[in-house]
Amino acid sequence: RIHLIDFKVRVLDSTADTGAVTRVLIDSTNGDDTWTTIGVSPNIIEASWMALIDAVVFGLLLAGS
Repeated sequence: RIHLIDFKVRVLDSTADTGAVTRVLIDSTNGDDTWTTIGVSPNIIEASWMALIDAVVFGLLLAGS
């Protein structure tokens, strides 16, 4: 099982108005290991999705090893 521990959002360039870049960090665990994944995009949903997909893929890789 993979659990989300923490979800952080940060705007990297707040002076760019709508062109600002968003960074999302997701901390996850499987109960034994903990890892952090990152998504970066001007679109917060896309950045979140990228970080979430990487978290799940990494968790599955750990489970298979």
